[in-house]
Amino acid sequence: MDLEFKKLYEEVVTVYLEKLATREKSILSTWLRKLKKAKEENQELKNWREIRNEYISLMNGQLRRSDLMEPFTDGPAKGPLHPVPKKVAYTKMKFTLCE
Repeated sequence: MDLEFKKLYEEVVTVYLEKLATREKSILSTWLRKLKKAKEENQELKNWREIRNEYISLMNGQLRRSDLMEPFTDGPAKGPLHPVPKKVAYTKMKFTLCE
């Protein structure tokens, strides 16, 4: 799971981040910092890696389609990561099936 996160993280940073407008770059940079610190903030959750990887996968897919949507239109909430909301996970599934 850590290798998959690292691969997707590197792709977001090296391929997509520099192409974004300043506001989107700032928001995603905040998300990326939070995802990198997920272990520190979420150690009590057994599935913190799954949650972290779902967010980075969702971010990568949205950037690949040039269609940035929830939850990446705003910065992350304070505190530990919460599981990706069901409606956002459904949107990811729908786009994955169409690709």
